[in-house]
Amino acid sequence: MNRFNDFATDVFWVRSYVQPMEIQRKSDGENSVLTGSRSLCSSLFMIGAVAVLLTLGGCDRAYRYMFFPPERVEYTLAPDPSLMHLGNDTCYYLSRDSSSIVYDRRTFKVEVKVLSDYQLNSFEFPDDSKDGDRSANPFTFANWVDPKLGYTPSRFSVFKISIFNYTSSKLNFDPELSFLTTDRGDILSGYGREEKSSRGQSIEAYYKKRKGSSGVDNEVFERRMGIVRQTVLYLGRPIYQGDSREGLTAYDPMDESVEKVKLVIKNFITAYDENNEPGGFFDLQFYFKRVPLLKERLKPALAARADTGKSATPSSDGVTIAGTIRDAAFELHQIRYRLEAEEGTATQQDWNAKPNALTSLIAFLKDSLKVRASLKVSPADSPELQNAKVAFLFVGPLKPTFVDAEVSSLTSIIRRGGFLFIDNSAFSSGYQYFDLMVALLQNIGSKLGRQVRLMPVPNDHQIYNIWRRLPGPPEGRDDIENMPDKRNFLQGLFWQEKLVAVVSSKGYSMIWDQPDPAQIQQFVLGANVVTYAVTSLRPEQ
Repeated sequence: MNRFNDFATDVFWVRSYVQPMEIQRKSDGENSVLTGSRSLCSSLFMIGAVAVLLTLGGCDRAYRYMFFPPERVEYTLAPDPSLMHLGNDTCYYLSRDSSSIVYDRRTFKVEVKVLSDYQLNSFEFPDDSKDGDRSANPFTFANWVDPKLGYTPSRFSVFKISIFNYTSSKLNFDPELSFLTTDRGDILSGYGREEKSSRGQSIEAYYKKRKGSSGVDNEVFERRMGIVRQTVLYLGRPIYQGDSREGLTAYDPMDESVEKVKLVIKNFITAYDENNEPGGFFDLQFYFKRVPLLKERLKPALAARADTGKSATPSSDGVTIAGTIRDAAFELHQIRYRLEAEEGTATQQDWNAKPNALTSLIAFLKDSLKVRASLKVSPADSPELQNAKVAFLFVGPLKPTFVDAEVSSLTSIIRRGGFLFIDNSAFSSGYQYFDLMVALLQNIGSKLGRQVRLMPVPNDHQIYNIWRRLPGPPEGRDDIENMPDKRNFLQGLFWQEKLVAVVSSKGYSMIWDQPDPAQIQQFVLGANVVTYAVTSLRPEQ
């Protein structure tokens, strides 16, 4: 058995065993079938023997781990209560489930938690963590196993940070100024999102260095960056009073010997001066410790949850209503309508002035709410509309026209537990869009019968807070372009004390059509509307 200790001897031993069989095959021309079988068997034997020898000989750990993966305890980071009040600041406390550290100044609140690779793969981005080294999850190696290590290493250290502004005029936070310090003396700086806007390292530059030139590589790169743009925090947009922001920050992976970690949020902006320049700063420190990862204690994170001091609408078991639609499958319907004839000819090309609006909204719903939403375009009198949970009517520059049968069809959407969202996708002085659409709601209301009210939607209604809290209707295209006769409210149709339809003059469909990272609240409104419709409305009894 000593020959197993020397790799060269091992190979010689294998060849000595197989060679007589090779000689026999060459001399036995009459038994070609047997010869082929012996050849195959000997080849397989040699391959297996070499693999075993490589494993036992320890020549290459990559081969050894193919057969004997190392036993390894996984670790993560958890809040360290013993260091929480190191600076005698009583504003720090643990969240209710002890998974986060909260800093609450009453005027604002910052909540920080660590997301392990297991959580990122299993709960945050499960569909993007199944394709090995081609997975779209930008924060982990997904289910790829390093053959040299025998396990999946960490790609980044990822934290989820939520900021809630209660009474301050506006707050801001630059993730690139944040950093991690460890008990080994390591200092790990925060990553920016995109290369062009980052002052130092960025996630985009990280992946450019590792990207191949094939079409598949380009596709994976774009998918990863799409997730980064949707989830990673950046400086660009202040957090105004009554608003909140939630996202991820990324740092280099930590050495496995690290036991203590401090996250420093440097120069957290608490005020702006008269020139709209940052005028007040504050440093925040959050302490964590290394603990074994107990997967059985982790529950899927509610991706659709935000807290602004007042929790989202809870269900009876304390889970947010938005969380109950995770993985739900449903269709969003866009209503195709006829246009008023011009000079005797019906003009149809403008009914869908913003064709990408709902496609972009659905992408946001999938990333944020983790639902399986799809788009269906249906004529106003289509029987398929009767199963719609949410139907969108985007009115362009020309007047839509609805016959009585089509109005009845829109009414049936509501009777069967659906919601109607009407928005303008163009501004035109040629007709009074808002008045025309309000008249349409009045017509629908007359067909619903009793207990019908038409009124502005209160700013504390569920469509502004059922998922993420908004102070009211977000900024619209009418605000951006300073259009005359702006309305800072949505006109709502209430039936049996339930909001069942709204008319918006804000032009949210125009914003959805061309997504801008700085205009996320408009997408939040869309997600709130969908969550409200799916969870709160039921068919007429």
